[in-house]
Amino acid sequence: MKNLINEYKFKFKRRPTMKDIDTRSLFIGFLSATLIFTLMGAKQKKNLGDIVVNSITVMDDGYGGFITAYNQDQKRTLYLGTGEENNGYIQTFNKFQQPTAYVGTNKDMDGILVLNDRYGELGWSRSAKQ
Repeated sequence: MKNLINEYKFKFKRRPTMKDIDTRSLFIGFLSATLIFTLMGAKQKKNLGDIVVNSITVMDDGYGGFITAYNQDQKRTLYLGTGEENNGYIQTFNKFQQPTAYVGTNKDMDGILVLNDRYGELGWSRSAKQ
């Protein structure tokens, strides 16, 4: 033990200061702090609240850009996006995931509105074609 103390005194000849910290120790400290912050953020499971923006742009990456909403049972209730032939549409679903409304474009590129009953059966539809 006495030998270690003498070796320590020989190496530094004074009390170690912040100037004596080597790069390896600094790097280990940085990685440790990063790990702690990452683990703290990963455990956050609460709702982060509302998002308020002036604009949201959904880009089509070749697979159709879309926004989907789900209810508390994780069932889809809304789809807003791009469909076949690159036409846009909005479709709503009831809590049983049956389609209830469709507003979009048909194959002739005319606007169309379709309303279904609670079972997803066609109730009423109308095309904007004159």
